[in-house]
Amino acid sequence: MRRRIRLQTRLILWVTALLTSVVGMMGFLFYGILVSAVEEQIGKRALSLAKTVAADPELREAFSREEPWRQIQPIAERARINSGAEFVVVGNEHGVRYSHPIPERIGKEMVGGDNGPVLLQGKSFISRAVGSLGPSLRGKTPVFDDEGRVIGIVSVRGSPGAI
Repeated sequence: MRRRIRLQTRLILWVTALLTSVVGMMGFLFYGILVSAVEEQIGKRALSLAKTVAADPELREAFSREEPWRQIQPIAERARINSGAEFVVVGNEHGVRYSHPIPERIGKEMVGGDNGPVLLQGKSFISRAVGSLGPSLRGKTPVFDDEGRVIGIVSVRGSPGAI
């Protein structure tokens, strides 16, 4: 009789351990899928805002002015505040900032090393890189002049509760 109880106890423990493992793996898998879906949405919204800012006629016209940051900084900050994005940074065709949420960084080179596809090929994309404000998931898109040449870049870092 004693062996039988021991065997039952072992079976119960094994079944419990197996169920706990399966539930744990399913939870981990579900969490991964959820995080991936949220990040995809944040990236898409950030890219959408970047494209909207880049298409703004006032912003595009400001690139031809002598001190473009004087017009571009308020446009970018207004977009950032209204959307709830963590940042909206606009730079010229060399990656020099014309706007930044920390005004002291205007005039300095954009950080992250991921502007090439935008500035060289005119492509929009979602990037994961480390910039001057830390690691971020951001939408990047070119600013085009009336002839279709790339004259700048807009980079937007989305926020989970915004955009």
